[in-house]
Amino acid sequence: MRIHAHRPAIVFALALVLVASTGYPSHAVAAGHGPNLGVNIIRPGSDWRPLIVPGQTITIDVGVSNLRGDAPARNTVLTVHLPTGLSAKESRPAPNKTETAADGVHLMWNLGVMEAGAFPRMFDLDVLAAADLKQGTALAVEARVSTTDKVVDEGNTRTAFAIMAASAAADLTVQSSLDGVPFTVDNPVDFTVEVTNLGTVAATSCVLKMTVPAKATFTSSDPSPSDKSGSVVTWELGDIAPAESHSVNVEVALDRILRAAAYGFAPKQRALNFKFDATTATGVFNPDDGHLEIGRFPEPAGSNVKVALNVPGADYPGKLPVGKDATFEIIYGNYGNAPASQVKVLLTLPNGLDLASERPVAARSGKSDKSGPTLSSWDLGDLGVGDSGIIKAQIHVASIGANGSLVSAEISAAGNDVPSREKIAYSLQRATNSRDKIADALRGQVALRGGHTMLWLFLIAVLVAVFFWALRRALPKPAS
Repeated sequence: MRIHAHRPAIVFALALVLVASTGYPSHAVAAGHGPNLGVNIIRPGSDWRPLIVPGQTITIDVGVSNLRGDAPARNTVLTVHLPTGLSAKESRPAPNKTETAADGVHLMWNLGVMEAGAFPRMFDLDVLAAADLKQGTALAVEARVSTTDKVVDEGNTRTAFAIMAASAAADLTVQSSLDGVPFTVDNPVDFTVEVTNLGTVAATSCVLKMTVPAKATFTSSDPSPSDKSGSVVTWELGDIAPAESHSVNVEVALDRILRAAAYGFAPKQRALNFKFDATTATGVFNPDDGHLEIGRFPEPAGSNVKVALNVPGADYPGKLPVGKDATFEIIYGNYGNAPASQVKVLLTLPNGLDLASERPVAARSGKSDKSGPTLSSWDLGDLGVGDSGIIKAQIHVASIGANGSLVSAEISAAGNDVPSREKIAYSLQRATNSRDKIADALRGQVALRGGHTMLWLFLIAVLVAVFFWALRRALPKPAS
């Protein structure tokens, strides 16, 4: 693939890089104007990695612009330095001058006048690595642009691009969306398998094999497999260039016998383990990179809305202060594998607990009768897979029942919603009474008295030590 076919995109990309990397310093903005030359180096194409194999050629692009300048730059010269170990196989356009140096070679282009606001001018270099270059050697390609005019920021006029010497090998890796798609008995399981070559050379005659576990059946794929033998499905992917990928769309079906396990009506069984292996006729860095295993348990099909209750900031868990307000959080979400429709949440408050305010505002709120509980409901509409939210309700605690007050939150959804025990949540609250305050006071006194006791024990120990020291001094010494 020649680089010229993508020149507009590369020019635009380099312009973005230069805009991001160049700019007037604060003193220049206030002091005056002038050219603001910028230079940058990138490796174009799908393989942007700065890796090169000894004897291999890669293409780098050098872009020079005056995009940020408000005055022309005259007598502009671009100089590119290739270190020892790299040589210019071809340049487009060709340099006006080439100089050999002790540490490499200098390529120079006379650019003439770079007008104010000029977009990047592109220079393509096919760089060849020496055949005897050692693996792991780092080589820096340097670029510098100069002008006879004073530029706004000299720091933007030079850059470097580091290239690392690597061995010639392929490196196949396997990724799959199987671990994130619905895995149900009721519907086919559709997923993608992607094989990527992270090596430095093309991986030739690539093959992908998938081993399907028992109680799962391969049904179809795009592209079609080249072979299917028992539980092993094989695809011939051909050659994969460095930093490129080939993907396969796969469909499998689960055995109906797994339905009972999916809904929890049978003993839980082991995960269904899928194995993927990618190989190539080319030598690879690490064969283990081409192996992937994914285990999945069958799950019920449909949405699965759940709800929980929380009272944040309470001084005593499970207790509410009478005469004050407390905040209840209703946490809800859809944890199934399909969207949930017409989701509703119902909050039930017993007598003595009054709804003062709520966010979002409830669609309906009131008592079914004077002595009954307060019922507040929210119409949440549809919830996508993984969507969740919080309803905050500020409750005024007028009174608490003798045996406590039971608050409940319930969630429901239309259609095929998976049954679970988490459709309703309860929170039993009791009153914070004087005994709690007395207990706190007693705990404080105990801590305070405990501190005093330790101080007195320390003083007594000091006095005893002083007494025995004085007594020993007062006693006559025995005759020698």
